[in-house]
Amino acid sequence: MKPTDYPREEILKKAIQALEQFPGAKVYFKFTCPHCGERCTFQEPNMLYESGECCKCGKDSPVTMAGFSLEMKL
Repeated sequence: MKPTDYPREEILKKAIQALEQFPGAKVYFKFTCPHCGERCTFQEPNMLYESGECCKCGKDSPVTMAGFSLEMKL
C-alpha cells in the first residue's frame, strides 16, 4: 500500500489534533523522497522540517507533502 502524503498545513493540523487527543504522544513526520521514492522519517519527534535528506539516496529536497506516525504509551 502506497503511503499517503498531505500538504504541510493539513498534516500539521492533523498532528496537532492527534497530540491534543493523546497527551504525551509523539508525532514522527514522514516524507516521500521525490528522487527515489523512499519513505523517510524525521528522527526528532514533533518537528516538521522545511526540507529533508533522504535516508536512501542522500539527496536533499523540500518537504511540501508529508505524513506522520503517532507514538504513544498504552
